[in-house]
Formats: sequence, C-alpha cells, structure tokens
Amino acid sequence: MSASTAEPIILGLSGRRILLALPVFLTGALPLAAARPPSPPVVAYTIEASLDPAAKTVTGKERLVWRNPSGDSVSELRFHLYLNAFKNNRTTFLREWGARPREGQADSRAEDWGSIDIDAMVTEKGEDLKPGARFVQPDGNDASDETVLAVALPSPVPPGGAISLDIAFRDKLPRVFARTGFVRDFFLVGQWFPKIGVYEPAGLRGRPAGGWNCHAFHAYSEFYADYGSYDVTLTVPSRFIVGATGKRISETKKGGATTYRFQQDDVHDFAWTADPRYVVVEFPFSPPADVPAGWSALAARQLGVAPSEIALTPVSVRLLLQPNHLAAREAYVRSAKEALSFYGLWFGAYPYRTLTIVDPPDDGLGAGGMEYPTFITGDAPALFLRWPFQQVRAVEDVTIHEFGHQYWYGMVGSNEFEEAWLDEGINSDAEYRNMELAYGRENAIRLPGGLRAGLYAIAHIVYMSEENLDPISRYSWRFSSGNSYGLNSYMKVALFLAQLRHDLGDQTFARAERAYFQEWSFRHPSTSDFFAVFERVCGCDLSTYRANLVEGTARLDWSVASAGTSRAARDDGVFDRGGKRVTLEEGAPAGKAGAAEREKKAGKPQAYNSSVLFGNVGEWPHAAQARLVFEDGKVLDWTLPAAARWVRLRIRYRSRLAWAAVDPEGANVWEWKLENNSRVLGTGKGAADTAGSRAVVKYSGWAAHFAAILQQLLWSLA
Repeated sequence: MSASTAEPIILGLSGRRILLALPVFLTGALPLAAARPPSPPVVAYTIEASLDPAAKTVTGKERLVWRNPSGDSVSELRFHLYLNAFKNNRTTFLREWGARPREGQADSRAEDWGSIDIDAMVTEKGEDLKPGARFVQPDGNDASDETVLAVALPSPVPPGGAISLDIAFRDKLPRVFARTGFVRDFFLVGQWFPKIGVYEPAGLRGRPAGGWNCHAFHAYSEFYADYGSYDVTLTVPSRFIVGATGKRISETKKGGATTYRFQQDDVHDFAWTADPRYVVVEFPFSPPADVPAGWSALAARQLGVAPSEIALTPVSVRLLLQPNHLAAREAYVRSAKEALSFYGLWFGAYPYRTLTIVDPPDDGLGAGGMEYPTFITGDAPALFLRWPFQQVRAVEDVTIHEFGHQYWYGMVGSNEFEEAWLDEGINSDAEYRNMELAYGRENAIRLPGGLRAGLYAIAHIVYMSEENLDPISRYSWRFSSGNSYGLNSYMKVALFLAQLRHDLGDQTFARAERAYFQEWSFRHPSTSDFFAVFERVCGCDLSTYRANLVEGTARLDWSVASAGTSRAARDDGVFDRGGKRVTLEEGAPAGKAGAAEREKKAGKPQAYNSSVLFGNVGEWPHAAQARLVFEDGKVLDWTLPAAARWVRLRIRYRSRLAWAAVDPEGANVWEWKLENNSRVLGTGKGAADTAGSRAVVKYSGWAAHFAAILQQLLWSLA
C-alpha cells in the first residue's frame, strides 16, 4: 500500500435505526397562490371602544357574529378573557410565571393590575346570556382562574348556522406586562376584547370529535383563533397618536377627542396603541426599488419558477417611533423592507395593504417584540443605540422576527397553545435565514475586539447549555421551565429545520416549505400536516426526524474520540517481491548489502502512521463528514455512515497528522457538543495551520456564549 492511501476502515455498527439516504424529487407542480380565506368568515367583530388614559381603562361594545364551522349542533360558546390573567396573584398565568416577568411585575398597587369585565351579553333576539355564563378551567388549572368563560345558549347553533351577540365590556389595563398594558401615557392594547375560542370540527388537527379548543392563558403560551373580519372604532383624547391592525378608514375630531375607524378582513386578532409622544414615520415598500439585489433571482432558482411568478406587491408601512429612539429609524426601515422581501419571495406575497410597527419606550419593553395581524412591536432599547452596542442588531432581528409572524401565526393559524413550534420555531428559522442573507453569517453581534456571532451559532450555544428534558412538540405549559419552552419552541426548531434543509438540499426544502405555507394559509395545521406536505414534496420518509428530533429528545453527537500520529517503522523481515523472497532490515537488504542504503536513510522518516477514532455517542443516527489534515497541507475527507457507532481511520502517509475533525463545515446543525468535534496535534502549512483549524471546527467561542445570553433576552420579548 502506498504511503498516501488509507488502510481498511473498521466500523463499529450499532443496532440503531439507520437513516436512509433521502431521494429528492418533486411529485407535483409547486402551488403559487395561497389558500383562500374562509368565506363566509368564521367570525366577524364590530367593536366600538374608548380609552380613558387617566383611569387606564377601555370601555367597549362588541357585536360578534360566529358561524358554526362544524357538522355539530353547538349549545355552548367559549370565550377568552385574557386580561384576567393580570387580575391577581392567583391566576394561572402569574402562578406559572413566578418571579420572572418580561418587564417588571405587578405589585400591590391597584392601578398595576389588569382585568376584563362583561357587563352585558345578549343575542340579537334580546336573550340575556350573562346569568348562565361561568368561568371554566379547561386545562385542570387553578379553580380561581378567570381567563375562559363558558356561555350556555338558549338553543344550539346548527351546523353551518350563525349566532349574533351584543357584548358590553370594560377593561382595566395592567402596567405594561407580557405583551399588553400601559406605562405613563404609552398604551399597547392587546388581547383586550372578549374573544371567542376555536370550535374544531372532527378531523381538524387529528381531532376525533368536534369540540372547543379554548385554553386558559398560560405564562408560556400565546394564542389561537379563527379568521374573520374586524371593524373597530376607537375614541381617544386628540393629543394621542393611534396605530392599529388594518387600514384606517376615517378620522373624526369632536371636542377634545378623536375617533378612528379601522377595518381588516382575513385576520384572527386586532391590537392597537396610543401614545402622544410618537414620531410618525411613513414609508412605502416598493418591490422594484426595495427588494435587495439578487434576492428575487435566488428565490426563483431555489423554487424552480420564473421571477415574475413570485412578484411582490406594494405595502404602506407606518413606524411609530419613540422620540429618543430616532437613531433606530433606518434600522427599522431597512429591516422592514428586507422582511417584506424575504418572506414574500420565499413563501408568498404579503396580502395586506398596511403594516404598522410600534417602537415601545425603554420603560415599556414588556410590550416589545410582539406580533398581531398587520401590527408588530419592535425593540430598540436606548442602550443598543449607543457605542459600542450599535452593531448588536436587536432592532433588525426583532423587526424581522415579528414581521415573520405575519406568515407563521398570522396567515398560517397554528395552535400556539399546543404546537408552538409550528409558529415560533418555523419563524425563527426563517428569521435566521433572512438575517444571514441580509447581514452575513455573523449577523447578530459585531463588537470591538472581534466579538462576533450569528443567530445559528447563538441558537446552538443555547441548545448545548440547557438540560435536554423536553421534546420540541409539547403543550406550552407542560415544558419543564420557561427556558425549556424558549429553547424548544424557538432555537431547537431553527436547528432542526437547518439540518433538514441540509439533508434535503436548499431547493427541495424551499419548495416544500412554500408548499406548506400555501396549502395551509388561513387554516389550522398540525405537526402531521407539516410532515405530510414535506414528505410529499421531497418524496421521502421523514419519520426518523419527527420521532427523534420533534417528538423525542435524541441528539446527534459525533466526536473525535482519539487521534495520534507517529513515525512509521521501515520494512523489516522476509517479504515476497517480484517473484523472489527477500530479507529486509530497516527497509534495505539485510546484512552488508544494504548497509550503505540504511546509512543514507538514517534520520529521514519514510512515512508516518496516523490513527483517528470517531465515535457517535448521540441517540440519533446520522452520517457526518470526517476530515484529516496533515502538516504538509494535504486534506483527506471521509463520510462517516449513519449506521456506525464508531469509525477508525488508519492512514500511512509521508507527513504527520496536524488535526482531525468531524463535521468541520458545521453542516450537521443538529450536532450537539462542538467542543469534542476536533483534535489538534500539530502545525503545518495551508489547511494544517492550527489556528485556522480551531476557527473552522470550534466556532462556539466566547462571542456565541455572550450572544446566547442576548438571545435568551430577545426570545422572552418575542
């Protein structure tokens, strides 16, 4: 065997399930038009409300029309009364939240608590439903919780039938906390009206029988609602500037008050804001001018369509900026345009005419980083607008993430109570890709001294640092902790999807994800629906991904268990060569005949023996790339098969081994411990440079650790 070839490889095979090679092909034409919203809509809200900024209250009247989408006769309605989560310290939300609020915690001052009261609820026939209403605890939560109201009906709503209710309600807004409330004269009014739950017909999301899906408001859960139309009239003192979901239809001033009317169809929620200090920045998103160069061509190539087939539409954007955050203006504008471009090109054009971006004050960041239809809140703390933190791209990242929820939450109406990963996680992966396309791999942090990190690296550090106690797919209130909810609903999903994208290829993944978005827009998908679309498009079995990565806690962890290199001995003994039997001593003929040759070769090594043992100590079988680099710069790559528990490479070569690594390019994003991925034995030239090898293999340095702390803060605001 020559000095530059590998000897036979010894494989240690385990009894684990083998990840088969994935065939990649498309089984049908790629859908290009999103599914149409339900018609007639399931819900229609007409609301009139007024703000009392001194009392921190909202008084409202609501006309609700609910259409029964099932084949059942429905004799009871269920409503979310989310603001009651902030009523007292006995609520399910505050008990679960404990002492770790997003922005301060309500204390014993009466003005800091929040609540919602129903003053009247009658049918269009005048039947009073309030006496028969009762609070229920559908999740076996605390009996004192008042976030779900069950309302008995005098007669059932027949299949396909509708009921109209007139509801009078009063809100006491809390001091800004967990997505809603006030601070000084800043108001972010979210989850503020009596909101009907989702009646799921049999078969929807695998449901065996029809019934209400209307969970209590938990600390780590968000929302789930049906699509419909909103016509909302808001009256506020004229000194306030107002922003809201949808398009502003009218503005009428009378005395010292101004009345605004907003309308929006095909959405499942409505939120608004008021603050006299807002600086209003209005700008258009014009696709010909604002889509970054090359993005349309890249999206078209990955999706296999002509650029004209994924053309985008103009959008009117309104940024409500705090006066001390003017330095964030360009970051908001740029990232909004980048988000409209990325999500529109890869998933489908944004179908609404408006987008409102709210910039909360520094003492109201509990309202930051939140999404509602056509209405998002950003995050621009003054600290990150000054040196040396200007290159911490919090404004850009949060804006892109929250806009992304217009797609993953807004247009694909997943159940965030039960399957948060279908919203937060898919959106996190899209956010990371958007940021990487716009700002490069080190897209999150660039600080003096070379401290830099990207979002995937940050996510990986969080993945490694948390206990591996929960799977990705779990009811949001059943995770072992808030950190586990954040890890599994956001970052681990981004890593899972990045791994899946690597294994399927960029084109197949892009087409499958777009197909999933298009087919499930304005509907309520489940985990099974996600995998069904992806398996159909890629033509492959993804059950090992679902079982191990989404519904299980399996990890992928290839390592360099050992590595060594030593001078190889010259041939010594009896050999049959050229039809003759010869005796060699240190590579030359034995005895006096080879003395001169042995003396000439003395001190000059002929070759080195190198041995590297790679081990897969994780629970998920998956192939990986191995790399050996020698001191003379030679690079040898090898594929470690999924079925192997360990693989040993023995190499005889003229140069010493400088370093060995597994997955040196970071292709397996699901790889768990990165610190065991390489061993450095020496130095050399080119690819064998020690410092370069460490940079390539061990990218999880202090920058990513520092950035991971920031990411934990950001998800808590998202």
